[in-house]
Amino acid sequence: MTPSARLGGFKIFKDVVRISPIFPNGEIHFPARLCQILAEEKINLPFITCLNDGRAWGSHIAVEAAEAMTASHIIKESFGNILSDNSKSFILSIFPHKRDPEIAGLLFEAFNSGGLEPDALANSPSALSIVLKEEHLSKVSQALFAPFSFSAYRTPADWKLAQKGKEKLYKEVVASYQEQRPKVYGLEVHEGQAFLRVKFREGHLSQLSTLFKEFARSGLNLTFIATCPGETEEEKLLAFCVPSSEDQPCTEIISGSTPGIDVESVAPVSVFSMNGPHFGDRFGIAKELLLAFKHENIDFLGLSCTIASITGIVSSHHLEAATHAIQTCFEVPSVIKKA
Repeated sequence: MTPSARLGGFKIFKDVVRISPIFPNGEIHFPARLCQILAEEKINLPFITCLNDGRAWGSHIAVEAAEAMTASHIIKESFGNILSDNSKSFILSIFPHKRDPEIAGLLFEAFNSGGLEPDALANSPSALSIVLKEEHLSKVSQALFAPFSFSAYRTPADWKLAQKGKEKLYKEVVASYQEQRPKVYGLEVHEGQAFLRVKFREGHLSQLSTLFKEFARSGLNLTFIATCPGETEEEKLLAFCVPSSEDQPCTEIISGSTPGIDVESVAPVSVFSMNGPHFGDRFGIAKELLLAFKHENIDFLGLSCTIASITGIVSSHHLEAATHAIQTCFEVPSVIKKA
């Protein structure tokens, strides 16, 4: 396989534990409660996905390994034994992906060839972030250099050399203060989107690779991508957003590429995203957002947080209220509406 896509680079955040709770009764405020109890223990969340499959909430979170036992304990204490899985992991982020599904397709193809199974996936405006088990760490850089070339590194050895001395950098810059209103560089909004949900099983990476490559050939941009655990251990939920005008073509691509897979669509929805200087190193930021949504009774469908960004989905008729809620608890210099 020769390099077919040029990216800026990739980063790996090690020594985390993935915890995957499922809240089966479908309570709408489960994500807010989950983030609140973790924030009360001052636990940072460098990675989160929360998705509603129409019946229940599923979530993937990553916490630093030293905090994993505490996080699991307080989740069980608050909600019962709802953890479907937890494992020692690392977070891989590749950038920029520019919402191009071809990048995800090539990544899945490389993982499939290298025997790597992603446990969780989410995007931000700039990066695609993947959670993998700790034992796959030695394989991942080699796998990435098959489909991608990187402006910062020519070989896996170049990348490994550049990482020396940076292993503790994240922990050294953790914010030691609490802003009254966290700063946001900007709030980006995509209106008129369709929210699609697809259930799949482990071992289907080749199908997902084909699916995302077909999206790219059809000119689709994905404003949101995330996974969460499904109702059984083998099942996962993949959710993504495309312009609602592309909803039907998108559904046809899924049916053609992955026969027998059911697709559920909710439209119209709006996708918002924002990042800030302390999103990745200050606990409680996701909590602030979700409690504001809870207070305003905002119809909230999904959320992902990847290191320094938050991306979420709300029903279109609640976009104005959601924007107001965000501006209430965050310092937002501008709201940028995109097609």
